[in-house]
Amino acid sequence: MNKKEQDQLNPAEKEVLDNILRDRTDAETFKITLEFGYKPTKKYQKAVEISKKLPTYQEKGSGERIRHSVTFTPREAESLFQVFNIVVDWEKTDIYVNHKKLPYAHSLWVPLMWFYRV
Repeated sequence: MNKKEQDQLNPAEKEVLDNILRDRTDAETFKITLEFGYKPTKKYQKAVEISKKLPTYQEKGSGERIRHSVTFTPREAESLFQVFNIVVDWEKTDIYVNHKKLPYAHSLWVPLMWFYRV
C-alpha cells in the first residue's frame, strides 16, 4: 500500500494498519473495541450518539442489520464506560481487545479500563 492509499484510510483503518506494521508494547496502545447492532430502544440512540463523537466510530450495513464499531483508548475510558453499560447485555455485542476477540472481554478486560476513569 503506497502513501497516497494510506492517506485515504479512515482513522480506524489507519490505526489497525499501524498496529499491524509496528509492534508496540506500551500501555497507551491498549484499546477496547465495542461492536453492537441495532436495538429499538432509546438507550440504543444514546449509545450511537456517544460513539459517533469518537474519531474511530464506524458503521456497516443499514437498518436493522447495521453494526456500529468504536475503539476506545484509556483516554476515552469514560465514554467506553457509558456505551458499555448500555450495550453489555445485548445479544449482538462483541468486544475486542487490541482488535482481537479474547476470552473474558466483558468481565475482565473492559473493567480494567475503569482504572483510567480515576
